[in-house]
Amino acid sequence: MNAVLLVDDERDFADLLAERLQARGFQVKTAYDGEEALRLAAELELDVAVLDVNLPGIDGLSLLRELKKLKPQVEALMLTGQNDLATAVAGMKLGASDYLVKPVPIERLAEAILRAQDRREERLEGLRMGETAKMAALGQMAEGVAHEINNPVNTMVSLAGWLEDLVGDLRVELQTSGQREAQAGTLGEMQKSARKMREHGQRCKEITAKLLCLCHKDAAPAQAATTGAALDLRALLDGLLAERAPRMAVSGVLLHAELSPDLPLLTLPTAGLPGTDLSTALGNILDNALDAMPNGGALTVRAAAQNREARIAIEDTGNGILPAHLPRVFEPFFSTKEVGQGTGLGLSVSYGTVKALGGDIDISSQPGHGAKVVVSLPC
Repeated sequence: MNAVLLVDDERDFADLLAERLQARGFQVKTAYDGEEALRLAAELELDVAVLDVNLPGIDGLSLLRELKKLKPQVEALMLTGQNDLATAVAGMKLGASDYLVKPVPIERLAEAILRAQDRREERLEGLRMGETAKMAALGQMAEGVAHEINNPVNTMVSLAGWLEDLVGDLRVELQTSGQREAQAGTLGEMQKSARKMREHGQRCKEITAKLLCLCHKDAAPAQAATTGAALDLRALLDGLLAERAPRMAVSGVLLHAELSPDLPLLTLPTAGLPGTDLSTALGNILDNALDAMPNGGALTVRAAAQNREARIAIEDTGNGILPAHLPRVFEPFFSTKEVGQGTGLGLSVSYGTVKALGGDIDISSQPGHGAKVVVSLPC
């Protein structure tokens, strides 16, 4: 549950109201004027703002207008000491969802806040569903484009390689026959261009392979991983955490890492399987954990080996995931973040990568108590 912002210039009244709301399980932050309210709103994740109409400086309606610009998804309730219908109408036009007259009974205020939180969640769920449908359609289009591009790109790569070999043979012939060096230089440039064409064509193939993998999260298991490169899992995790250290320092996230010194080497495929970049997969999980703690928290990373299996557990102390959302977190394009803040591809890519490597991935969470992702990989 995100915070409730209570804004009232009557300090004793605001503090008492905040205390009584906190006793009922709400997380409450208090501001005594509009400027302080906007500063807190910029720093906090908010569900509901309870605003007094008559504030010094920035009045309640002006504050509501600025708050909606800053946090469009926040629900707003207006408080006033006067039963002023005109003010109520003005507040509703600016986006307030309810209007309460002081002194408001605490139970009525608590009920209004709960209703506002429910409205916010329903609205966000509707936006997420629309965004998910849009992104899923985009994914299908991307898959079709990838298929259509793959065939001509394969031909281009093959022809570029053949042209490179052909020019190389011609250079040898020129040198043997004593032709001018200028001609040999021209052929050298042609060979260099053919090599670049082949390299960039290969890059296009890698991009289309990722697009195809993205829409097929139930990727083939790691029969292709029987031969490949050995990966130092501990070094990989150390590197990923070091890359994210500046971000953790800025957001106030404390790291607790327990990486076993005897972690085995993992054998990963060197080619042939799209989406088997373990660094990207684990990085996505770490980034999701940090996204869940924008205002600080604790990140715990544990890695150990047991029964010929490496297990990596990544745990955060963020807001957690709603039970209704938990079964869908690995779906392509599904995101629990604010609309526009995530594509919903991170965990889906991680899922496909781990499955392609013959491993498993599981997530558990309770709202308000963070989330834990466990990745298991064959040693």
